[in-house]
Amino acid sequence: MLNRGLIAALFFFCAVPAAGAQDRISPDAFLDQVVGKTVTFIDRVSRQRTGVEQYLRRDQSVWADETGRCTYGQIEIRGPYLCFLYEDFPEADNCWLPHILEGQLTVLSGKDWQIQIASKYSDEPVVCEGVPIS
Repeated sequence: MLNRGLIAALFFFCAVPAAGAQDRISPDAFLDQVVGKTVTFIDRVSRQRTGVEQYLRRDQSVWADETGRCTYGQIEIRGPYLCFLYEDFPEADNCWLPHILEGQLTVLSGKDWQIQIASKYSDEPVVCEGVPIS
């Protein structure tokens, strides 16, 4: 039985028109668009907000999950992947493939095939419940 993430990934790669609607971009191209910004991400399938990430530098971010709890993250580029090592979630394979899908910046999880869309950009800092973990 296929899990929901795999179904979403299949939809992402198969159901999108082939005429350039989905293009993989490099991690550097992704960072060029987001560094200095706060980006709100939504799940492509459920359309629910998954969190907000403030890209402080090319190698550091602050992630606020859907509850508003924040953590600092170290950003690493590993080949085509953009990987995040968060202080409270130091899993080494928290990596994403950046894409432009139907004109929107989108990331595909290399682990569970979750697809997130960068739905909103802001110059405002991320809002945290309490102080970020440091």
